[in-house]
Amino acid sequence: MEADLLEKEHPLLHRAEQLVFCDLINALLQENLAGLLDRARIERTWPGPAAHECSELGEGEQYLRLPLGDERSLVVRVKAAPFIQPYKLSRLPAVLVDQRANSVQELTPISFMQRFADALSAVERQASMPNLQDFQQELRDSIRHTALSMQASTSLEQSEQKSDDAALLQAERFSAMRDRPFHPTSRAKRGWSDEDYRTYSAEYGRAFGLDWLAVRRDYVQASTAQDVADLILDEAEKARLRQAVREAGIDEQRYLLMPVHPWQTDHVLPAFYREELAQRICVPVVRGLGAFRPTSSVRALVPAGCQRYHVKLPIGIYSLGALRLLPPRYLHNGAKGQQLLVSVAEKDERLRQRLRLCDETNWWGYHDAAADPFADKPGHLACLIREYPADLLRDDAVQLIPMSGLAVVDPQGKNPVFAAWLRARYGEDAGVAEVLQLFREICHMLIDTSLRLFCYGIMPEIHGQNVLLIVRDHQTTGLLLRDHDTIRLHLPWLAAAGLQEPAYRIKPGTPNSLINETPEKLLSYFQTLGVQVNLYAIADALMTAYAIEEAAFWRVIMSVVRESLGEEGLPEQARDVWKTQLLEADTWPIRLLLTPLLQRTDSGGGSMPAGVGSTSNPLRQLEAADE
Repeated sequence: MEADLLEKEHPLLHRAEQLVFCDLINALLQENLAGLLDRARIERTWPGPAAHECSELGEGEQYLRLPLGDERSLVVRVKAAPFIQPYKLSRLPAVLVDQRANSVQELTPISFMQRFADALSAVERQASMPNLQDFQQELRDSIRHTALSMQASTSLEQSEQKSDDAALLQAERFSAMRDRPFHPTSRAKRGWSDEDYRTYSAEYGRAFGLDWLAVRRDYVQASTAQDVADLILDEAEKARLRQAVREAGIDEQRYLLMPVHPWQTDHVLPAFYREELAQRICVPVVRGLGAFRPTSSVRALVPAGCQRYHVKLPIGIYSLGALRLLPPRYLHNGAKGQQLLVSVAEKDERLRQRLRLCDETNWWGYHDAAADPFADKPGHLACLIREYPADLLRDDAVQLIPMSGLAVVDPQGKNPVFAAWLRARYGEDAGVAEVLQLFREICHMLIDTSLRLFCYGIMPEIHGQNVLLIVRDHQTTGLLLRDHDTIRLHLPWLAAAGLQEPAYRIKPGTPNSLINETPEKLLSYFQTLGVQVNLYAIADALMTAYAIEEAAFWRVIMSVVRESLGEEGLPEQARDVWKTQLLEADTWPIRLLLTPLLQRTDSGGGSMPAGVGSTSNPLRQLEAADE
């Protein structure tokens, strides 16, 4: 039975642990967490018993040894990395070597972090890892949920071969197999049981009904007078809902009907909305209505038979260190961000030709005028409708490909989404040259579009989950953006272009990353999210799938960045910043993954823990290597 597949010692758990462990060690090395690289020694001498498997080094391998005191060391095998970070793990295991006892102990991700922490002084540990225990639990959850995700891969492969699902939904399911690239805990959905994961995750592709709650209209904040049900339920389902409303004695003039994720109904609403339920401010109407399947973001759900309207609902679980809420201020900011993108496209012919947007202006949320609008509670009961452009969905020549779907490899080390596109474009005999040509086309579309927006002081959050390639007759013709609540700005350039600053709502006392004081800071979000989290993640998958060296992909990225500088009509200031920061600066910013998670001292609510470090400029490194 399915439930038996994840018993202790099952091979899937071992594979999942190895995958999480590799991402963990590489992230530790990239971030130099707690001065790891400064404390460690790079050697070619094995400090343990001669007979151990780790006593052998392959070509280019070295030992990274972290002394712990008392003749004990943490040891892993690494290779010098040409880009982004100085070293990468070459292979597991990671071991604890005790030279006094002449012993070697293989470590898990959890025990590795504990040994590393124990090597620090109490002051250092408190400064760099106050959240260690919680992070270790997140690692456990990530291993288990990664194994569950792997378990789903077999059914996903089978459904790809015989499925009536839209190609977009199939790509969404495949995207979820990796989630946030390079992040060791990205697959952890904290709060879900194994069965919850199988029922509600995108990988398994199961359909489930939504629950409906009647909320008194004086407790609702909304952007529209439209009814949610009209957009996501068919006629039979709406009839069932109306019947349930009558049976519950609900006056629809006084109440608004809102969908609720079934996990939220069972685990969150009884605690957060106990008084409102008792006072009939919120009234349960019906459970399990319709058939919805999750996309890679988990919160966004696709109704059966309708690709145009997706419904996004909050789920009170932790993912990537944040509660998956929908605070009304985020919904408001998303609508304002979308309006700005529409305005800039009207000004710019190139953007008008290639940039499309999902409509995210229809939303509803719980609102108590007497309560704190910035508390977590309102974010637990809300709803957003994401409308995809009807003309793109109707056009049989068009395929929408989430960029995150290109950054994954299956258990066979392949990417079926990219492979199918490559075959359709170049035929069965496509090789390395064609792979790199298609990658160049992807880079051109993302980089050129990002530069045009940057010239106006605008940078959307362009990681792979938010950006879909518009592919017409197998040629990339544009980008479709979704999730507009983090459109970042540099206001002087916005004003110079005659664009109005959006009236963002920001929680008092929290960092405002939406407004950036310098163009260099604004560009850093392109470098981290656009290049490192998006394009480099795609390159990483294609390196595995087609055995192509990493430098080949960086050459493509550098070539496209240089070509983008030749675009006509670019403001000189924007061109100079683009050239200086991307091609000439010694360093690039990097998005920290582990440091903010380990340093967190509160729950964080719906805000994802964030931090920025620096690394050597990969394009400068490429030039040096090619000289």
